[in-house]
Amino acid sequence: MLRLAACTLALGFAPVAAGAPGDAAWDRAASFACLAQSCSTLIPAASVDDPDDDDCAYRNGNEWWLDYVAGSLAWSRRPSRHPITVAVFDDGAAIDHPQLRNRLWTNEAEARGRPGVDDDGNGYIDDVHGWDFVDNRPIAAPQGECRSAPSHGTFMASLIAAERNNGIGIAAAGSDGARVMVLRIVGCGGDARVDPGRLTRALQYATRMGARILSFSAHWDVSTPELDAAFADIADRPDSPRAAIVVASVPNKGEPQAGYPAAYRFRRIVRAVPIGDADRISPGTSAVPDGLNFGSPSACIIGATAGPAGFAIASGSSNSTAILAGLLAGIWASPPYWKLSTDEFLARVVRGRMAQTPRRSGPGLRAPYLSGVPLADACTLATGERSARVCRPPGREHEEPQ
Repeated sequence: MLRLAACTLALGFAPVAAGAPGDAAWDRAASFACLAQSCSTLIPAASVDDPDDDDCAYRNGNEWWLDYVAGSLAWSRRPSRHPITVAVFDDGAAIDHPQLRNRLWTNEAEARGRPGVDDDGNGYIDDVHGWDFVDNRPIAAPQGECRSAPSHGTFMASLIAAERNNGIGIAAAGSDGARVMVLRIVGCGGDARVDPGRLTRALQYATRMGARILSFSAHWDVSTPELDAAFADIADRPDSPRAAIVVASVPNKGEPQAGYPAAYRFRRIVRAVPIGDADRISPGTSAVPDGLNFGSPSACIIGATAGPAGFAIASGSSNSTAILAGLLAGIWASPPYWKLSTDEFLARVVRGRMAQTPRRSGPGLRAPYLSGVPLADACTLATGERSARVCRPPGREHEEPQ
């Protein structure tokens, strides 16, 4: 059985309806993101690295995790001409949410084509922003009773690519450099089961349509040979035309095994190890193989959600995964790196730069965490003119860049 990794949307729902920017209802929903939060000793942040950003949650210090990963360094000073497509495998996403609607991957052949016609011949009709592999339809946003429920996938998508500088809500590390492909592989509410064959088809779709990062805020304990082969082709085969980076959730609820895809030993698996306050690995984090394991924030994270609230606060390893996926996309889309292939980016940037950061988590309670893990950050983009506090030597974090 496959199941979504836990990400409890339990704190701080605003009892209002989301609407279009400028609507009184949306203004009330968005204001929740601006209010001072208190669920973490790191919130509110004392200051922000980019005070010119006008997203109120970031500007008011409520997105501690963005500066923790030096996420603002991944922001472009002009619209990115080479955004990275990130496929989100989840319960869909509210594609009309103001934080997401301008940050979606778009299948131009279908967007400009004829309704009801498979314009690009990929076997999927009208798949403009992704596909619903649960109900086999092009609308990957929550439908029916799911529209009024919190949406895990909406939350994840916003942590990857929420639009910034739109005067409301939140920003994300991948705001300027990521575009979200919405793939619905599970239902809403308690229906967290997913069929391996369905997931295999979703993998094939994502890589065929150009996704370069596959974000899995999910894990499962039992696989199939067909699903294993699909992941091996994408995440391990040296000459694969479908090569992509798989960002895998590492569960932190005390599970003895991490489950898949984190348990795969494939070369293109990048694992998100959940980090809370004081650089500590969550004590219930499952063991994983050695490899590209990065500490990424998990606790007290604010993000967008479907349903009446519009925004919420959540904790869990799902957050770590989406934040890491968005950070990788933001770095990859930046001018020094956007021309790199998948394996070149992994070798030169992820292994060669990010994994060598002097910033490490505190030691964990079990292998392979006994010496800590590298903390995910965008310090590889730091320059003499543009830096972030976490990229500066200890004791000099608050100095202005030289």
